[in-house]
Amino acid sequence: MKKIIKLFAITSLLSVSMALTAHAGAWKQDSHGWWWQDGDKSYPTAAWKWIDSNGDGMAECYYFDENGYLLTGTTAPDGSKVNESGAWTDEGIVRQRASNPSAARNINRKGMELYQEADQKSSGLPGLDISSDIRMNFYYDWLEIPVIMNMQLKYHDLNTPGMEFLSQVNMDMMGIRRSEISFYTNGCYYSDMGAYEKYKMKIGYEDMTRNLTMGGLTGQFGAFLDNVQITDGEGGNKILMYSSKAEGLEKYLTNVYDEIWPSLSDSDFTINQIDGKAFISPEGYFSREVISISTTITEDEEIMGMVMNIELDYNNPGKAVSIVFPSTEGYEEVIY
Repeated sequence: MKKIIKLFAITSLLSVSMALTAHAGAWKQDSHGWWWQDGDKSYPTAAWKWIDSNGDGMAECYYFDENGYLLTGTTAPDGSKVNESGAWTDEGIVRQRASNPSAARNINRKGMELYQEADQKSSGLPGLDISSDIRMNFYYDWLEIPVIMNMQLKYHDLNTPGMEFLSQVNMDMMGIRRSEISFYTNGCYYSDMGAYEKYKMKIGYEDMTRNLTMGGLTGQFGAFLDNVQITDGEGGNKILMYSSKAEGLEKYLTNVYDEIWPSLSDSDFTINQIDGKAFISPEGYFSREVISISTTITEDEEIMGMVMNIELDYNNPGKAVSIVFPSTEGYEEVIY
């Protein structure tokens, strides 16, 4: 179980298409409402359909009821919202996707560049203060295991002799609560998991940086973005919405396991779906990320499903990060 729970730290971002994009057809209207007629005279019923109505290369998604009429200003059967024009909205944003290969290549390239630039700028900051809320559900046969985690991470001066970080984790699994505090200062790593599980070890700042940043592999994720949409948000933010390509991503995550947690290589996993939104500040830093992940995990011939929703808030990116450490007394020293 511990191995599986660790997946939250690195299984980060492939959206299953809701319907085929319409390339030919026309909107029709009668006294009952609007519907979409495809080029072959058929029309969608009780289904979502991507439609590029104005031919700008970006399609919107619409839901048609069992009689083929467009739903507007309401909630679709799957819980998704549609606006007064019938377009699917997510947090008030009309969702879009490229309607042809050329548009897809262009918008995906722009999204990859925007994400990687933000990742490079954020990673290059002298420090970060990150809050995260993580909700996971594990499915094993008939059993569903909910896990709620809250994490706070502060660090500054990565990969320098003055490097420090503080991580606080609170977890609730099926009503069982557990807290863990870990931090690094003056060349020592401290871990307090409660119940007399307090230890410290001397670790060089290079090795500590390597562990904290997962071997420098995390910044490569942007190369796997797909189904990209870029829109303007409040306060000058850019919002990058995406899914991730399955091809190559599982191998990439396996490389992360091998680099940081070799024991996880015994677990086989399949990525079923990853969707995400990255909010990028006017200065070019990540300010918020929302990520949804669905995987199937196989370990020791046992199969388990996992659905995880992550919300990350980057607090005041670009500002100095100060850390107040707990007492370093009472820790058992061990060898790294």
